[in-house]
Amino acid sequence: MIRELNEHDTEAFLALKRRGLATDAESFVATLEDDPPSYPEMVRERLRHASVQSGDIILGAFAPALIGITAITRDGRTKRQHKADLHGMYIVPEHRGQGLGKTLLARSMAMARRMNGLEEIQLIVAVHNREAVALYERCGFMRVWTERRALKCGERYVDAHHMILELTNETAS
Repeated sequence: MIRELNEHDTEAFLALKRRGLATDAESFVATLEDDPPSYPEMVRERLRHASVQSGDIILGAFAPALIGITAITRDGRTKRQHKADLHGMYIVPEHRGQGLGKTLLARSMAMARRMNGLEEIQLIVAVHNREAVALYERCGFMRVWTERRALKCGERYVDAHHMILELTNETAS
């Protein structure tokens, strides 16, 4: 089952985020150390207000526990409201390769298309995460540029692709 997350999903969301950062640390900009003590309440508030209307879509996949998440967040600055970021996508390893990522992505993109005036969804993905890169490309995202040494994890650097999906081109064709 895939649905929008709400404030009642806060603990499950936080647990899944912790798992993702533990198992796939080099795929995320975030670290657990970056979260302030108030982070759980910040997440609860974000989930309470997330919606197409607010410009913040947060979806979860359940089987029956939360096993996958993704978010699309519209830029709130006036000159960038035509853009949104896809971020935080994570599927637990034992449920990968079953089409769940594609379903989560398709559902979140369909919801984002309902945001009035949204023209582009952008994302950043680690180059080594070939499955995710391929998924994004199959869904219409194109690589715009590759950032060398985008992240530094200990002594190891991680390169990242910056990708975009132009929604205006979809409606024009």
